[in-house]
Amino acid sequence: MNNFLAEREAQIRKVLFITMGLNWFVAIIKIAAGVQYSYLSLKSSGIESLFDGGANILALISITLASKPADKGHNFGHHKFETLGSIIIGIVLIFSAVQVSLEWQEVRTGSGEHAVFGIVPLLSIIISMIVSFFVSWYEGKKGRELNSSLLKADADHTFGDFIISFGVLLSIILSYFGFLFPDIIFGGVVCVYLFYLAFKIFKTNIPEMLDASPVVEEPLIKSVENIEFVYDIHRFRARGNMNYMQVDFHLHLEPTLSLIKAHEVGKIVEAKMRELLKEYSNEVDILIHIEPDGTED
Repeated sequence: MNNFLAEREAQIRKVLFITMGLNWFVAIIKIAAGVQYSYLSLKSSGIESLFDGGANILALISITLASKPADKGHNFGHHKFETLGSIIIGIVLIFSAVQVSLEWQEVRTGSGEHAVFGIVPLLSIIISMIVSFFVSWYEGKKGRELNSSLLKADADHTFGDFIISFGVLLSIILSYFGFLFPDIIFGGVVCVYLFYLAFKIFKTNIPEMLDASPVVEEPLIKSVENIEFVYDIHRFRARGNMNYMQVDFHLHLEPTLSLIKAHEVGKIVEAKMRELLKEYSNEVDILIHIEPDGTED
């Protein structure tokens, strides 16, 4: 790994450690206050923050494991460790959402405990909102500086938590005046949000685990035919994600080229393809099958 990549990885890891600590801090105070004062919406929001911290751990693990080079046991690298970890978090998130929904049902039917207003839950959600806004701003800023899609995506997600917290804050304030139904409503909203997060995780990661092909525009692929001596590119295949992608294709070249010249053209095509796909993935592994034009595959 060169110095630039090593420094970038170290900075991303630092950001993740900071945001993980902050996420778990707000998770603890929200869950503790939610349990003590029976605020379903606050406790549900705390569980969501807890999984934000879990997502930070996943990101740290993926940087450590997924960035390991290929070896005898993993010829194509360790990139799917991140995908596997995401799916596991999605499964646990579903389990937690089910538990929250069961409690929500008890509160809705009157068999569970109702919220009791206190200054502690009010302060906990206000502190949480301040921290969430800072985390979203900080991760977004660092994500742009380091060109990290992981940090930028997490910043957007954290900002969504900040917006949802307004509903939780409103339910706590209204409970002071004796209106308890907003807590039930916003508790249900957060519960649905937990299911939605799990769905997003599965939607993104299960296709990647099953080697679904990323959508690469055909004109982009065909643009390599403008390179001298290249007649045709076909049988293009790709799999992977934004972190790592494997690509292979057949390339028809001028049949009179020497083996050395064909190899040179192949390296030019490989460099061009890597440049074209840089918006699709941070690292691209390319395999080219070179053929003389006019032959059958």
